Amino acid sequence: MDTRFGLPVSTTSMEIAAALDHFHHQIIASGPLANDILSTAENNPQEVLVQVYSAAFYLYGQNSEATALARTHLLKAEKYLSSANLREQLFFEAVKSWMNLDYDAAIIGLTALIRLYPRDTLALKFSEWLFYCTGQAYQAKRYLALCESMVNENKTDPHFLAMYSFALELSGHLTRACAVAQEAVAIERVSPWAHHTLAHYYLNTNQIESGRKHLEDFKPTWDSILPLLKGHNTWHIALFYLAMRDEEQVMLLFPQIFGSLPELCTEQLDGISLLWRLELAGLPQAYGTTYIAQYLDNYPYEQYTGFNNIHYIYCLARAEQEAQAQRAIESVMEHARNLPQGKNHYLWQHIILPFCQATYAYTHDDYPRAHQLLAPIIMKFNQLGGSDAQGELFTQTYLTCLLKLHKKDEARKFFLQYLPHYRGTALESYWFQ
Repeated sequence: MDTRFGLPVSTTSMEIAAALDHFHHQIIASGPLANDILSTAENNPQEVLVQVYSAAFYLYGQNSEATALARTHLLKAEKYLSSANLREQLFFEAVKSWMNLDYDAAIIGLTALIRLYPRDTLALKFSEWLFYCTGQAYQAKRYLALCESMVNENKTDPHFLAMYSFALELSGHLTRACAVAQEAVAIERVSPWAHHTLAHYYLNTNQIESGRKHLEDFKPTWDSILPLLKGHNTWHIALFYLAMRDEEQVMLLFPQIFGSLPELCTEQLDGISLLWRLELAGLPQAYGTTYIAQYLDNYPYEQYTGFNNIHYIYCLARAEQEAQAQRAIESVMEHARNLPQGKNHYLWQHIILPFCQATYAYTHDDYPRAHQLLAPIIMKFNQLGGSDAQGELFTQTYLTCLLKLHKKDEARKFFLQYLPHYRGTALESYWFQ
């Protein structure tokens, strides 16, 4: 049997095939009902792909509890794996690697799957998340190549075009990214990931007012989508106001960015990031990190991406939770120490850990120490995780360190290399006043 996406499944049940299609669509369209797969999984333990999709759903949670739930679903799937088809077996292995935090192996597995089944836009969407975990700008060429291998089979699918447009943007093909995103919106106006690409495009081309206007025009369509993406796209609107140093408008948006699902990692990161960027813009919000910190639970002490840990250390330190901030740094140190020699060990020991330590130093106004730690590695910030826009947080922090140390010429050179799209903004004026 094939799904409506033209993908082979081993099930003989039309109801199961419909549930798989529903999950596929909800994930690629950023819909609010992807969790419907969980009830299907509960009632159908023998359906391998249903169990694999359920595991993937939980892995977006990036915490040990969610990972344990994912493992339960994969164990159920494994019992019936021998009767699954090749696509389902490849999906199982890729999601298992994802669960084990072997992001490279997961990406390789999904890439192999896509080569065989180029209409599998769900595999592409999962890959996009794994590129996020390993740095989307760092992985941009890889992501773009994957999208381009699928264009012929998916060129009328607005949600594929949204992903393709984002890969183009991350790769620096800004004009083409804008055109493809607009093509997606022309097919389906409720294409929030295409709106997301346009947010990146307008920011990176210094079209601050146009970006604000276009995103606010799209904003009413986000009421029907996944709340986390509604919040994240609203975060992008806030960045335009932040470039204008419009504190009032940014803070009016803040409850729409953080507060809908405050226990979830991705919402916490957007909230922390916005507060940090407000501080870097000379508009600190003293109460904000204390408010977010009450929801952090065990996130600061788990290692899924360095991007997460750095944000949590900033939040805890700014909330004056010194013991917790120190514990968070020590947990990164222990994680790095326990990794076997190789790529991941180097990443955590020599890039992520110094960024964590520099962040802590920065929050304590120890700009010489923060600068000392960041100077040798700042150009590697895009390996921490997140997107190009999210990674700006680290370049803005380093720029602030340079300015605090009165290294104005070096700061200007750094600004022109890493943050030139803020030229002529109120933010630039504040930094170099």
